[in-house]
Amino acid sequence: MKQLHPDVLQGIQAFNQGEYYAAHEYFEDAWHDTRDNAREYSRALLHLSGGYYRLTQDRPAAARKFFTRALAWIEPFSSPYHKIDSTAIINQLKLLIDAIDSGKSSRTLLNEHAFQIPSINRKRSS
Repeated sequence: MKQLHPDVLQGIQAFNQGEYYAAHEYFEDAWHDTRDNAREYSRALLHLSGGYYRLTQDRPAAARKFFTRALAWIEPFSSPYHKIDSTAIINQLKLLIDAIDSGKSSRTLLNEHAFQIPSINRKRSS
């Protein structure tokens, strides 16, 4: 199995440090450079980070659009996908969309729904 584009790994690191705009840029570069099905996974992460960035701009309606698109692009992928816990991301996206729909402010969303892209480390049995 091919490995993830190096920019995806950089994007995850930036995202997990709360640097959503930088993460968005890394994921966008990976999306442009990828030709296999990992391209859509990069696009999902691109929109996840874009949604969080929109929340930092106090634009929850725009964030919702990003989160809805991210959900549509990531749902077809298995979990884990290249050791990334896709199920956790899907659950987080659904939570965020519901929280925006309930009228929570961007600040509340960022405080109550802080999130890091999780990885799954599988230990090999001996």
